[in-house]
Amino acid sequence: MQTNIFQLLIAGLLTIGLSACSSQAAEKKNSASTTVQALPVDIVVAKEVSLQQSETVAGSLVPNRTVDIMSELPKKISSVLFRDGSYVSQGQVLYKLDDADIRARIRQLQADLNLARINETRFGELLKTETVRQEEYDVASTKLQSLKAAQDILHTELSKTFIRAPFSGLIGITKAYTGTLVAPGMPLVTLQEQGTLKVQFTVPEKYLSQVTIGTKIQFSTELTSEKMEAIVVSSEAAVDMLSRNITVQASTANPGNKLKAGMSARVYFNTRAENEKGIMIPTEALIPGGSGYTVFLVKNGKAKITAVTVSNRNEKEALVSSGINNGDTVMISNILRAADGMPVMMAVSK
Repeated sequence: MQTNIFQLLIAGLLTIGLSACSSQAAEKKNSASTTVQALPVDIVVAKEVSLQQSETVAGSLVPNRTVDIMSELPKKISSVLFRDGSYVSQGQVLYKLDDADIRARIRQLQADLNLARINETRFGELLKTETVRQEEYDVASTKLQSLKAAQDILHTELSKTFIRAPFSGLIGITKAYTGTLVAPGMPLVTLQEQGTLKVQFTVPEKYLSQVTIGTKIQFSTELTSEKMEAIVVSSEAAVDMLSRNITVQASTANPGNKLKAGMSARVYFNTRAENEKGIMIPTEALIPGGSGYTVFLVKNGKAKITAVTVSNRNEKEALVSSGINNGDTVMISNILRAADGMPVMMAVSK
């Protein structure tokens, strides 16, 4: 009987010892397992930055003002008074038309006008003594006024034989020469004001708020890669319904007339409001999905999957407008091996 009790005690002690050993082994295994599951990752700390994003579009330089010089009279050109491609001043005579017939008519009219003036004066004196009737004086007075009006018409016609520059600018190559019979509306030469030029370009409708009147833009030409500045001064009244673009013009100074109208231009303008802030992160942090993008943030040593809104991106960086705050820790490596809530070990901070 005592032998059986002793055997039972030994068996119980052995059972307790084996259980304790098993528990210690399990704890060591769990501890080892926890260490293995801490995923090493590279991270970046999200920082708020000033956004200076710009858009580049094609444009052209156009003159501030341009006009085709034409004659108002069907006359022969008696002289061309400018040099092709030169600078001309406002009011400068460009062409002189033949005016011999107009001057002859003016001389003839002047003789008639002198006689009418004498008759009007004589009838006026006779009317005072009632030698003539009022109607006779009125006829003489009306004749005088009619001849004066005809004289004004001829002087106006004579002034039109002097074709002048309506404003200062660069004159082109003449299309008519001395002896050419010109007709009203026939283009003789082109005059352009190029001391100030306009940069004309089109932008998508989504950028309307970024190119309002007074907005500063930059542009460059084939002459140099140096960026020059212009100020938006006008735009079309409506967006083109086919292209959904709007035409915009910006004014720029042209000292020395180095730039020429018709040149191509590359136009640069900001697509972000002044002093606008945003969170920029590397594109490798983004996880595309059916409903948008997500990223892994590191919170308390664990990966936390978070939905984000990306407003713009390129090959290297993405602009996040929501989902990430300034100072958040963002995973940028081992993303495919990570899972929500998985312990992570931050290996490198970039």
